[in-house]
Amino acid sequence: MKKSISVILSAILAVSLFTACNGNDASVQVDATIPTDGTVDTVENVPASAEAQQNVSAADITAAVTAEIEIPSAVEKTVENIGAFYDIDTSTVEEMSVLICGSGAYPDELAVFKFKDGGAAAGKEAVQKRLDSQIALYTDYTPDEVYKLDGANLIEKDNWVILTICADNDRAKEIINGLI
Repeated sequence: MKKSISVILSAILAVSLFTACNGNDASVQVDATIPTDGTVDTVENVPASAEAQQNVSAADITAAVTAEIEIPSAVEKTVENIGAFYDIDTSTVEEMSVLICGSGAYPDELAVFKFKDGGAAAGKEAVQKRLDSQIALYTDYTPDEVYKLDGANLIEKDNWVILTICADNDRAKEIINGLI
């Protein structure tokens, strides 16, 4: 009986995957595996609603990205120690979540800042300055890692300024765009 339920669920899932709508806002992508115990485990990637986008936090964004993409030796930076890395006026920051490779061996970094009204422009300049200094540093230090910097994303949307430097910058950008 369990085996026939697994077969039926597999068939339904296969049909659903082949007939799914592929429009931007209405699309649902489903990754599914059917374990040997007959249960079905699915993960859905659905564009965030306007309400969800308003409620997303900086920590939510870093958690979503790092769930799929590793930031090697990730160390979280706080308002108290961010000044050593970013020339940002922290009084303009509403919230932040910053992960930097603690060993310094890799340029991997994920910096998510939500600024108070009017602070994003200066924040973007500070983040660009950080990116430029990392490019200069790693070009000589570990040239094999420069591809991460060359493909880095500097995203500014509303009061958000986000920097991704990682092995899969394109995927990181997709994740972020689905959240903000």
